[in-house]
Amino acid sequence: AGSAAGCRRTTLAAATLVAAGGVAAARQGRPSRRRARRGSVVTAAATAEKLEVLTVPASWEALREQFLSTDVGQSFLKKDQDRDAGLLPNNDAKVRYFGESREKPRVILYRDMAAWCPYCQKVWLLLEEKGIDYEISKVPMRSYGDKPDSFMKKVPRGLLPAIEIDGKLMMESLDIMFAIESKFPDAGRPMFPPPGAQRDLARRLLELERSVFGAWCGYLFRPEMPFVGSNTEDFERSLKEMDSELSMNKESRWFLPYQHPTIVDMQYVSHMERTVASALFYKGYDIRKKFPNIDAWLAAFEELPYYMASKSDFYTHCMDIPPQYGPPFPSDASDVKNLRLDLTPKTGRFPVAWDRDAEPLTKAQKYMTDPQRAAEAAWALMRNYEAIVKFTSRPAGQGVGDWGRGNPYRSELADPYARPGTELVPGLSALLLLVAASLTGQYGKTNRKTLAEATRKVLAETGLAQVVKAADCLEYLCMRVGVPRDMSMPAAKVLRATLNEVSDCLRYNA
Repeated sequence: AGSAAGCRRTTLAAATLVAAGGVAAARQGRPSRRRARRGSVVTAAATAEKLEVLTVPASWEALREQFLSTDVGQSFLKKDQDRDAGLLPNNDAKVRYFGESREKPRVILYRDMAAWCPYCQKVWLLLEEKGIDYEISKVPMRSYGDKPDSFMKKVPRGLLPAIEIDGKLMMESLDIMFAIESKFPDAGRPMFPPPGAQRDLARRLLELERSVFGAWCGYLFRPEMPFVGSNTEDFERSLKEMDSELSMNKESRWFLPYQHPTIVDMQYVSHMERTVASALFYKGYDIRKKFPNIDAWLAAFEELPYYMASKSDFYTHCMDIPPQYGPPFPSDASDVKNLRLDLTPKTGRFPVAWDRDAEPLTKAQKYMTDPQRAAEAAWALMRNYEAIVKFTSRPAGQGVGDWGRGNPYRSELADPYARPGTELVPGLSALLLLVAASLTGQYGKTNRKTLAEATRKVLAETGLAQVVKAADCLEYLCMRVGVPRDMSMPAAKVLRATLNEVSDCLRYNA
C-alpha cells in the first residue's frame, strides 16, 4: 500500500519525538502512487520483523544518551573526535595533520562551505594525496551567500579556491596545485612527471581535459543545432578520447603510469564527477555504463577515503550547477523526465530500493546495511538538532525565496538571510526527534503504519495546529540535505525518504 493509504488507515498509538534531516520543496496535495513506488527501494530491511510501536525517547538528550550507549553510537562519536583532532578528511574539519607534529600548518586552504566547488575539490584532493598538513577556512560561494568582508579584503575578486603557503596568497586551482608540488616535492611520489615523454603526455592530457569540459558545456548548456553541428556528438567524441587515453595505461588505473593519482587525475575528476551526474540527470546519458575505462578510473577514486569525503551526490550537483554555469537544456523524453523525478528527493520513500536506483553505490557502500546508513543520518540530526530545527522552521518564518528570486546566478535552495518561524519550533523539534528515533536501532523494523501512529501521537501531544505548514517545513529540509556537507549519499537518501514519509502523514492528518 502507498504511504498515503498507510497514514489514513492508522489509529493513534505510541511514539513521540523524532529527529531527521532532509530537504524538500513544498509539495501540495497527495503524492502519486507512481512517485512513491519509484522513490522506494526494496532491501533486506523490508522483510525485517516489524515493530508494533515506534519507541521515541522523551527528549533529544535522552535519544543521544541512548544512542551513545551502543557500539554504533560510540563509533560515530570517535569519528567526530578524530575529525576535530585533524585526523580524518571531512567537510567539517578545520585542520588536517598527517604526522606527529601539531605545529601550525604552513598551508591555509580557503574553500567553499558546502564542499561543492569543483576547483576547491581539486586542491583539497591534492593536499590529501600528498599528506600535507593544512588549515581550512570556509567561505560561501557567491550563489549561496555573501562572502565575509575579511575574505574580500584578502581576495578582492572573491575567487575560490585561494591558498596561503608560508603567508603567500595564491588563486587559480591549477596554478595552486603546481605551487603545492613545487613547495612540497616528493621525488618518490611525483604529482607531475619530470621533463620527458611522460611530461609531454601529461600536458597533452591537461589540454584534453579542457576539451572534455568544453564539450560538456556545449552538451548541457546549448540547444542542439543540427545544421551547425551536434553537441551530443562532440560530447561523445571527447569522452571516447578520454576513455581511450585511460585504456593506454596498463600499469595502473590512473592516467599516468604511477600507482597513485597525480595532478592530471585531480584536474579531471572534480569536473567528471559533475559531468557524470548532470549527463544522467538532465539528458539520461549514463557515462559510466558507456565508457568502461572512465568507470574503472572513477571506481579507483572511490576507494580513497579522502575522495569519498569530498564526493557529492547527483541531486546536490545538479542543483548547484545552474547558478554556477547557467540553465541546462534538459531532455524532454518521458523516460528521462521519469529518471530526473526518481533522482529528486521529494519522490523518495522507504525502504529505499538501492537495486533500482539510477545513482550507483560504490563498492564499499554496497556492503553497508540500511540501519548503518540510517544511523549516520540520525547522528547528524542528534549532534546539531537545535540549529537543524530552527533551519527547518524557515518556511513558517520570513525570507524564504528572497535570496534567489529573479537572479539565476543565486541558488533557489539558498536562504542565507531567512528567519525561523519560532512558533513551530517545539512541534518541529518533536517531529524531527521522531524521525531521528526511527533512524536509530529501530530502522528496518519501522513501517509506514508505526511511523504514522507515532506522527499522530506527536500531533496530539504537542497540539500542533499548523500541520500543513509543518509538512512544508519538513519538505524544505528534505530538499536541502546536502552531500557531502551534511552526510554521505546513502545516509542522505534514507533521511530524505523518512522525512517524506512523515510529511505525507502530516498532510493526511491535516
